[in-house]
Amino acid sequence: MSFARLIGNDRNKQILQRLLRNGRVSATLIFAGPDGVGKRQFALTFAKAANCQKAPDHSFATDSCDECPTCRRIDEGTYGDVTTIQPDGQFIKIAQTRALAEEVVYRPREGRQRFFIINEADRLREEAANSLLKTLEEPPPTSTLILLTSRPNSLLQTIRSRSQRLNFAPLTIAEMETFLTQHYPRPVADTALLARVTGGRIGQATAFDLSDYRQERRTLIELLELMAAGQNRVRLLKAAEYIGKKEREEFEKELDLMTSLLRDVFLLAGGGSPTEIVNVDVTDRLQQLAEKIGLAKSIRWSEKLNEVRRSLRVNINRQIAMEAALLGLAEGKA
Repeated sequence: MSFARLIGNDRNKQILQRLLRNGRVSATLIFAGPDGVGKRQFALTFAKAANCQKAPDHSFATDSCDECPTCRRIDEGTYGDVTTIQPDGQFIKIAQTRALAEEVVYRPREGRQRFFIINEADRLREEAANSLLKTLEEPPPTSTLILLTSRPNSLLQTIRSRSQRLNFAPLTIAEMETFLTQHYPRPVADTALLARVTGGRIGQATAFDLSDYRQERRTLIELLELMAAGQNRVRLLKAAEYIGKKEREEFEKELDLMTSLLRDVFLLAGGGSPTEIVNVDVTDRLQQLAEKIGLAKSIRWSEKLNEVRRSLRVNINRQIAMEAALLGLAEGKA
């Protein structure tokens, strides 16, 4: 995808195109921001523009054409002068950074500029990060290093001080809807929901299963309605068992979704605009819940779910924790 087609983070786009225009691409860059906001795509577009075959002689293009063999191969991950380093297991290890340091000094095999993109750079072990320092301090003129991270402060200070940092933010809802409409057309209601559920993170939106989300959301809305009615202890216990038996990652997703629904309920109970809520396609049903629960309960219920989340640190029995939470909230004791 070219810079012209990328949506959002316009300031970073301008900075990268200025580097290309001035021929100053042999830098070490940190692309910092939440997962899924487009950091990797910006890095690949930067590499494509620097190596695009339609660029003027002896200079870099300020954008990729997305059509020449070089641009297509970079998109496919088969271009010899663009290398991505991934964590080997939990960490990026010293053997990987030593291999990078040896490779970075060589001239490009095919194009004008070599690019080394380090994904999840915050997973660099300290010894691996230290082995990179000389390379970062004096990058060869024909090589560019880009460190992608959602936790820039986890990088060594010595790495941060040797790099130019670009901060990436999620797209606005309007930007996300425009992007999805242009590249992943679907019914308007689906586009509106997807833009909000994924919080403006393109990487999540392109892989998100709305069908699964809606099915799970339906179950949790029914649970909230059951709690609002304050009865049917047996069904509440079954719901706690259903949620509590999930693996920890899935269990936390359930808590996240319930918290998101309660946020919407809180906004509606407080007279907030329906445009502010996430689950816009079930506004009527959430409005009914808001009228039953009200502001005070929606806050208390959210706090209780956050308390359950915090207790995961001590490896609690998830089913028992959910039983206590759901029954206590339904009976007004929590």
